[in-house]
Amino acid sequence: MQTTRSPGAFFPHFPPELFKPVPSGLLAWADRQRQRAALARLEDRMLADIGVSRAEAEARRHN
Repeated sequence: MQTTRSPGAFFPHFPPELFKPVPSGLLAWADRQRQRAALARLEDRMLADIGVSRAEAEARRHN
């Protein structure tokens, strides 16, 4: 039996499709927090590739 995963399984949508019609400051804040946390988890080499220092990533994480 062969199973195929959809790309959505690896890259879930945010905000969930259910909430997209309703603009929300809370959802925008949650999305920014998720992005900042992802940025903080990157290795220094990866940060350098996108032109961000570790100090900048950490500073953005706490905003």
